[in-house]
Amino acid sequence: MTRGSVTKLVTSFGSKWGRIQPNGDSREIFFNVGALNSDADFSSLSLGQIVDFEEHSDQVNGSHAESVVPAGTAEAVGDQVAGES
Repeated sequence: MTRGSVTKLVTSFGSKWGRIQPNGDSREIFFNVGALNSDADFSSLSLGQIVDFEEHSDQVNGSHAESVVPAGTAEAVGDQVAGES
């Protein structure tokens, strides 16, 4: 998983999306409410909050984040530990 900080949150006209800047990178990665891990709540995110995510890319959506979870949560820590073994 990649770690970064939330740089933009949009909740207007029924849409919920944002951008994450990966640590040490100037790019911003798009994510929407569907990219949040099951226990994460979009309304609980805040600007500058540190999150863990998986970056994916495809021809339709370009680069985007999936499996977004606040850093330090049990799910994020468990995924990192599982990935290290």
